[in-house]
Amino acid sequence: MSGQQHCYPYPRPALTVDAIIVAQTAPPQLLLIQRKHNPFAGSWALPGGFVDSGEGLEAAAARELQEETSVDPSTVLLTQVGAFGEPGRDPRGWTITVAFAALVPSTQLGVKAADDAQAAEWFPADRLPALAFDHKLVVRTALRHLATQPDVAKQPALVGALWAAAERLDGPWQQ
Repeated sequence: MSGQQHCYPYPRPALTVDAIIVAQTAPPQLLLIQRKHNPFAGSWALPGGFVDSGEGLEAAAARELQEETSVDPSTVLLTQVGAFGEPGRDPRGWTITVAFAALVPSTQLGVKAADDAQAAEWFPADRLPALAFDHKLVVRTALRHLATQPDVAKQPALVGALWAAAERLDGPWQQ
């Protein structure tokens, strides 16, 4: 099928990926980037971006994580946690994102802003700044997902901290 073009009479959304990286510290920390460009220039967001043609979703999430935060994606185990496509989530148009999350043992991952991120920092998951796009909803979903993982269930304090951080994100994602 290489080189074959398809034309469908249906509108198609753009496809993006986001990475939710949570450090198992007390309290848990979430890795965010500060956007360099519009939309939402200067706002905090999850590392992520558009999927390249022919690229797999997990590969795209790993690439974006490395491009924007300098984190070596081979050091994190990304797990798909959901897809998000509410109308209006991206002012550039109809965009669906697939979110991937990972728990890491610490914040010592060599984080350094790069590409289209002007900053990359860890934030306490229960005290996040205002987030771009619908990332409030994406983070809330990911924290709840991570709290239910079998390895995490063996750590009651972490389970409680993840659920508490997710609860602080309740409410509409639109600002």
